[in-house]
Amino acid sequence: MEALRLIKTARHALVEARHVPDVLAEARRAALLTEAVGARLAELDEEELAGLGRQLSEAGTVASGCLDRSVVRAAVLSGGRSGRLGELGDLEETLGALDGLLRELGETLVVLACGADTESVYWTCIDTVDAVAECKDLVVRLRQAAGRFLGAAEAEPAGRGAPLLVVRLGPPGDGGPTDGAPDYRVPGATAGAPEVSVPVG
Repeated sequence: MEALRLIKTARHALVEARHVPDVLAEARRAALLTEAVGARLAELDEEELAGLGRQLSEAGTVASGCLDRSVVRAAVLSGGRSGRLGELGDLEETLGALDGLLRELGETLVVLACGADTESVYWTCIDTVDAVAECKDLVVRLRQAAGRFLGAAEAEPAGRGAPLLVVRLGPPGDGGPTDGAPDYRVPGATAGAPEVSVPVG
């Protein structure tokens, strides 16, 4: 299954969870999905994306480990989405959705920690918030790296852009062509005035 669809499902499930064990279970599933997306990114040929993907996978492992405690173990062992991850799909869209999932996950865990009635749940939430924040920072860096990578792939080769027209810049004033030939100078431009190149067409 495509990563984007799994992430959207995880976001919906997190919102729908109503009880503490269910919220923590969805939080762990989200962390495992983050780990799986990172592992898939680590397989890419682009060195920067692959390196950040490995870091994201490791951070996702830490986040899921924070939630693998007796208070939630019974709930989290059933089911999971990470094993169904087939492909990343559109990289920018997937990373944007994952960024949103991690932001919502962090906010949910903070709220849960504030209302926790046991120290175990409180520290589970706090430790996971820290781990999720690390995941989110890595996703931000991945989005930036993906933007550079995709932008470079789509950029035109050097020297193949639109032709440039050189326009002389000078103070306003009267003046113009004197020999009938096209003159693109600003009226009143003088020798030595600065120039600017602009694309034609």
